[in-house]
Amino acid sequence: MKQTIIGMIEKCTGGKPAVAGFLGLSEQALNNRLYQTKGQRFTDEELIAIEQEYGVSDWSDEINRRLGKVSFAVPNMDEFDHTELSTLQLQELASRGMLFEKLNEFLADGVLTSVEKSILRKLLHRSQTATGKTIEATIALHSK
Repeated sequence: MKQTIIGMIEKCTGGKPAVAGFLGLSEQALNNRLYQTKGQRFTDEELIAIEQEYGVSDWSDEINRRLGKVSFAVPNMDEFDHTELSTLQLQELASRGMLFEKLNEFLADGVLTSVEKSILRKLLHRSQTATGKTIEATIALHSK
């Protein structure tokens, strides 16, 4: 989970300094939480706040993946149109393509290793999330 959180913070605009400032921490205090030194860890509330502020979802996606669940944000339809729906559809197809490309690659030797299975499950989770988001957006866009 630590690597997931580190990767998520690297994706945030402004990186560690921005996230530290957002949380009211020094960069050293943020690093203590990132690397779980001095007994420090992020609270769930802090991780949720980071995801909401920076538009990332790595931590919650990993929680859901570990639980065997899929979640996605329901789009705000006041700011949504057919162009954005097309973008979501392309992202969905790309995530499915990545899944099937890796599946094909990993099945070449006829055996799936535990690492390969883990990669496939992560890609499946991303694909299912993208599909759910696209379907919800389509429903909302075409509802009266």
